[in-house]
Amino acid sequence: MNWQLILWIGIPAVILLLVIRYIYRTYNELTYHEIQVEKQASHIDAHLKKKFDLIPALSDVVKGYAKHEKGTFEEVTKLRSQWGKAKDVNEKIHAANMLEGALSKLLVVQERYPKLKADRSFQNIQKSIGWVERELLHERKLYNQRVKSYNVRLRLFPKNIVAKVFGFKEKPFYNRVTDKTLNE
Repeated sequence: MNWQLILWIGIPAVILLLVIRYIYRTYNELTYHEIQVEKQASHIDAHLKKKFDLIPALSDVVKGYAKHEKGTFEEVTKLRSQWGKAKDVNEKIHAANMLEGALSKLLVVQERYPKLKADRSFQNIQKSIGWVERELLHERKLYNQRVKSYNVRLRLFPKNIVAKVFGFKEKPFYNRVTDKTLNE
């Protein structure tokens, strides 16, 4: 038996098999974590939809008390439409942040109108928004944890090489400051 031939062919073959196995496992690991991030993003979308579906009812109640807040209503309506048309996670995050800022302005209107603050419909809608907001906070935390886990894997060597070869991209974090008016 020619041991030299076995060594010259066998060792590279074993190394090649180990590299292929590593690439296979890394690809599947990255795919799994990417799917987890996307799944969590869909949970956020579902909660945001619940929250944003409450906006027309909130606007109707507030309109009755605050007729001169027309600009705020138009901004909320326009941003709600933009969120609905967003095509990817980045666009949805941006639109949601903008809409939540506008919604905060709408909820601040209550401070100027004591009768509005006492209105039962307004209180019910505000409680519903607050509940959804707490759920969203939880979902965002999970999303950011999954994004962190995924993004770290993309940056670690040698996984970063496999990630680049197969086109894996980093996912954005969901950065949002909680609105105090929603948690009252």
